[in-house]
Amino acid sequence: MRFCPQVFMEKMADINLKEVSLIVGVVTACYWNSLLCGFVFDDVSAILDNKDLHPSTPLKTLFQNDFWGTPMSEERSHKSYRPLTVLTFRLNYLFSELKPMSYHLLNMIFHGVVSVIFLKVCKLFLDHKSSVIAALLFAVHPVHTEAVTGVVGRAELLSSIFFLAAFLSYTKSKGPDNSIVWTPIVLTVFLVAVATLCKEQGITVVGICCVYEVFIAQGYTLPLLCTTAGQFLRGKGSIPFSMLQTLIKLIVLMFSTLLLVVIRVQVIQSQLPVFTRFDNPAAVSPTPTRQLTFNYLLPLNAWLLLNPSELCCDWTMGTIPLIESLLDIRNVATFAFFCFLGALGVFSLRYPGDSSKTVLMIIPGKKYAARIAPNHLNVYINLANLIRANESRLEEADQLYRQAISMRPDFKQAYISRGELLLKMNKPLKAKEAYLKALELDRSNADLWYNLAIVHIELKEPNEALKNFNHALELNPKHKLALFNSAILMQESGEVKLRPEARKRLLSYINEEPQDANGYFNLGMLAMDDKKDTEAEMWMKKAIKLQADFRSALFNLALLYSQTAKELIALPVLEELLRYYPDHIKGLILKGDILMNQKKDILGAKKCFEKILEMDPSNVQGKHNLCVVYFEEKDLLKAERCLVETLALAPHEEYIQRHLNIVRDKISSSSFIEQPILPAGKTSGVEGDKIPTENGDDTRSEPRPTQILKTSDKSQSQSNKQLGKNTDKDIPHKTAKEIKEIEKKRVAALKRLEEIERILNGE
Repeated sequence: MRFCPQVFMEKMADINLKEVSLIVGVVTACYWNSLLCGFVFDDVSAILDNKDLHPSTPLKTLFQNDFWGTPMSEERSHKSYRPLTVLTFRLNYLFSELKPMSYHLLNMIFHGVVSVIFLKVCKLFLDHKSSVIAALLFAVHPVHTEAVTGVVGRAELLSSIFFLAAFLSYTKSKGPDNSIVWTPIVLTVFLVAVATLCKEQGITVVGICCVYEVFIAQGYTLPLLCTTAGQFLRGKGSIPFSMLQTLIKLIVLMFSTLLLVVIRVQVIQSQLPVFTRFDNPAAVSPTPTRQLTFNYLLPLNAWLLLNPSELCCDWTMGTIPLIESLLDIRNVATFAFFCFLGALGVFSLRYPGDSSKTVLMIIPGKKYAARIAPNHLNVYINLANLIRANESRLEEADQLYRQAISMRPDFKQAYISRGELLLKMNKPLKAKEAYLKALELDRSNADLWYNLAIVHIELKEPNEALKNFNHALELNPKHKLALFNSAILMQESGEVKLRPEARKRLLSYINEEPQDANGYFNLGMLAMDDKKDTEAEMWMKKAIKLQADFRSALFNLALLYSQTAKELIALPVLEELLRYYPDHIKGLILKGDILMNQKKDILGAKKCFEKILEMDPSNVQGKHNLCVVYFEEKDLLKAERCLVETLALAPHEEYIQRHLNIVRDKISSSSFIEQPILPAGKTSGVEGDKIPTENGDDTRSEPRPTQILKTSDKSQSQSNKQLGKNTDKDIPHKTAKEIKEIEKKRVAALKRLEEIERILNGE
């Protein structure tokens, strides 16, 4: 009995809401836990490291780069051209940046859409009940786990949506009396192009449409085709009109496909991707190993459809051992599979009937092993990142990075991660080499220029560091860490001409990071440098408002008040500082100075200096100021002993010896008992009481190296730590500005010493 296409098409029924709800519910039940997953394997390269996701990247760049963000024109490009898939990643980034939940949610939604469309396709060939069962099996089949839970699997999901949509569109291209309906054909060509822009395999739907047209829509069998072709070639008959219409449709479809292929070849610059043995061992193997292994993949994947008990997240790196001999037992599986496939094909093409057509359209297709991206060896990178957490295994981690680089010399992330490790190992010159190599691969990466700047800071090359910070900001004007640390570098240079630009960058930084107190603090320090006291006070207060225990901001605000004759206002600020940091020596010295000279609270000042000596008995400044307290208390003998002890701590300090001589002169003076030590209303002050107008521990932030987001951040995304947080460590070298300030302090100290001597001599 001849198969009747019209009767067949009448079997097709629209899907209803109940069926859709059932499929969506099953998909949700299977994959809801994927919403809690992060980015793994190829996700790192396609999402975290891909600058095409960022709004700052022009949209046209998506159509110039491959799936991993590498320009298609470059030899190292993977040549995987999937701009529409990357566009959906970009939409996710606009919604939630690099938070993975939205990416996984959209994948789950797309899988639900594919499953629903698959149900509609099944209803073309199966009865209602069988179609629903087939769609449910498709929705829950474990073999789809990688495509749904791996974010990069979205390429398969999107391609499948448009693949099936293109096929469904083509099924409507046959009109009454076997006429051609062109609108569905045009729509089919468009949907094929869209499917191909999601993933390359989308173009294969054209072959499915051709099989459908000949053996389903027209109902031809292989014997009939052979008979008709033979008669035409012998000149004994003509091609039937219905067959001519079929040929016209197929020619149009194939021509459109050929045009898509030509465009695709132009996009990849007529170059094929370069894969290594690591990516695909079979592809670079000799004959017959290559052929035997590739053919074995067909029965292997068919078996996974029936028994998905041994799935793998990545089928590269020799996951499937090579078949290197004809005697390998796995060749039996290959032979049996092709025999079975051939038998099904002959049955379907030779005999008409519903069952033949169903087998023909649902016969399993090819499933190829995944190919690793050229910039993906993250199994090595992730292992090295884990190992490097152990300080004793840094060399081992470095070996893994070097191994990844040896396998893929253009593996940018390996150079970046190795550069971070080398900095941690205190090998800045080697880190510099690693970052320069990464820049050869990607000069448009702002994070790489930023990292190189950090290396130059470690190498004590501030000018080079600033140049690289500027490169980073040219590429990304909103690069927060580059804005902040370049401003600090300008500030610490002591060059007045750089201060306006430093201020501009810090203002940009706080616009990007309004909750970071460090930005406001450093704006305050710039204002102090420029003698803009009111502005400095404003910025310091903002920093303290955001971070109440901000050590340096509290101290420098108190110092600012002290320098502007507002010592009594400084006192409560110092109390707050010492509440959080009771061991803050410079805060105690400043508080003691104010108590003694402004509040006339000798006892309070004494407690401050004694506390300093409890923490640091060798503190010369605290010891000397305590000697002054004894002098104020008119206990000259105790003051003498105190100064002797202080001189022993700092024998080269001339002012201590001079003050000791003055005290001894007072002791031996016959007028000691008859007149007060000091004129009424005057207080003692010595060089030690004077708090430096600039303190290296508290008035500057010291940049430290940081990890970059993969380029990543992050991997590493959580691994990206902010540079420039304020520290209380001594800066190991003096800048030109600091030298000038020290000289100013020395001159001021000498003037004050002269004043003290006049006081001590009773003048």
